[in-house]
Amino acid sequence: MALISEVAERIYEIKPDGKALENFPLCTVYLIVDDNTALVEVGFSIQIPDILAAVDRLGYDIRKLSYIIPTHVHPDHAGGAGHLARQLPQAKVVAHSRAVKVLADPSILERLMQGFKQIFGDDAKERFGGMLPIAEEKFLLVEDGESIPLGQRELKAIHTPGHDPNHLCFLDTKSRGLFCGDALGGYFSEVEVTVPSSAPGSDPILILQSIEKLQELNPAILFFSHGGTTREVARIMRMFADNLRQCTDIALKALKAGKDREEIANNLADVLVKGSKLTKEDYFASSPYFRMLMIEGYRQYFKMISDKK
Repeated sequence: MALISEVAERIYEIKPDGKALENFPLCTVYLIVDDNTALVEVGFSIQIPDILAAVDRLGYDIRKLSYIIPTHVHPDHAGGAGHLARQLPQAKVVAHSRAVKVLADPSILERLMQGFKQIFGDDAKERFGGMLPIAEEKFLLVEDGESIPLGQRELKAIHTPGHDPNHLCFLDTKSRGLFCGDALGGYFSEVEVTVPSSAPGSDPILILQSIEKLQELNPAILFFSHGGTTREVARIMRMFADNLRQCTDIALKALKAGKDREEIANNLADVLVKGSKLTKEDYFASSPYFRMLMIEGYRQYFKMISDKK
């Protein structure tokens, strides 16, 4: 059963039950209630029953949902979007124009899931659920700076490439809260630890530029999709930027020197657990996926820039 908290006025955090780090890569979902109601993130398709039950427990009719808003196309954020769109014919799926090509094409979705299996194992589809294509007429396309009116508030879209080329964050004009997807990474306040947004296909330079762009917005709250909600905005955003700079420098120098994956991962963990309640061993033991995601993301980026030289 999902854990539900009202984290800002009429914004409800729907978080997977259990220890947050051990739930990774499950996604935290946010229900925004206004004249028009929206779900920011939908997580994997396996999470849909818990989401529907949570909305029902809150006393809202999911059939009146206006918008389904995954921040980007990765299966842990948009995996359930196609399934939910078929159940809710009145709801529009909000996405960047270039993300539509991914979410509407079954062959691309299949390739996306194949890539996901490389990280999370051959049984990833059975454990987390598959993805269904979304008909193009179901989409509401948004670009950087455009807003989605909900009633007493609007959600302003901010294009934040880096983790994913078509990643969008959303700034709520009423609470000044920022739905940050994976633009920063994940933040688990229970243990005071960040998880970098480095992943296969990511670009750490663009990630840093997107973080700096978000800092300029001066949000009052951060709504993380992996983790939860925090109001320690300036400190946490600065921590992400500093950790990213250090980790990128360490990883690229180590890859250039031919260091192995284990040594690189240990060096990165030294940065990430600094000031945290976790030891380096705790960090890796809590979720075995971080090591693979971080190192493979940096390895692919290093190969890309090396090939360009």
